[in-house]
Amino acid sequence: MLAITAPAFADDFALAVSPPRFELSADPGDTVRAVAELSNRSDVATQLTFATAEWELTPDGGVTLSEAIKPDSCRPWVAIERRQTTLQARAQLRYRFEVTPPPETPPTECRFAIVVSGAEEQVSPGGDMSFPVRGQIALIVYVAVGDVKPDLKIIQADVVDLNGVQTPVLMVENTGTAHGRLSAFLNGTDANGKKREFTPSTLPILPGETRMITLNIDDGGDAVEAQIQPQAGNEEPDLIAYPLKVSGTMNDTINSFSFEGVFEP
Repeated sequence: MLAITAPAFADDFALAVSPPRFELSADPGDTVRAVAELSNRSDVATQLTFATAEWELTPDGGVTLSEAIKPDSCRPWVAIERRQTTLQARAQLRYRFEVTPPPETPPTECRFAIVVSGAEEQVSPGGDMSFPVRGQIALIVYVAVGDVKPDLKIIQADVVDLNGVQTPVLMVENTGTAHGRLSAFLNGTDANGKKREFTPSTLPILPGETRMITLNIDDGGDAVEAQIQPQAGNEEPDLIAYPLKVSGTMNDTINSFSFEGVFEP
């Protein structure tokens, strides 16, 4: 999950981060290290600041960040390479961080974000109004400490209206101790006999959470972490005639299982 909050009019902030997330593992008392690749795609140098943050996933798949440290936060275990730097135009930077769970840490999933922020800019959208903006990218990190794993269960198949399109969704419950994701290539036949292939959105389901996961029509493009994929330009949505019958093999990060479902508004 990559959270980007750079306004469209912040032209000097054109930063790319790879990979968009880290999924690491560590034993208590040991240190795990990782490196992110930052690329400045702008034609001017940009000042960057770095900080850790808490994050929460919203129902629609967005990310909210918080500087306040939660009571059970693992951010005190995290060491980042630097707090600020200047990245030259069209240049790259390898940014390092490490996580050290204390000895005797019980099994848990550590989750935090590394927030990369650009310099504050004053923008004037019109008239005498002016306000500051700052582009940000949040690099999401998961660290499995000890024996933790997801336990996903599909509890409901439904159809909901998303952006004006009737969309098949699954309600997925995670009673495990780590986040999980659904992956699958499913075959579907709608009421008109039209056959399609579907893939579930790759949103994570966090421990103790029940999340709505959409089944997106597989058009051969790359999977994206979105609850619904917007149509390009003036393209009309490929509407489904319900009821829709779907079957195939589902993977929940740990296990594979057969799935059959009927979706009807």
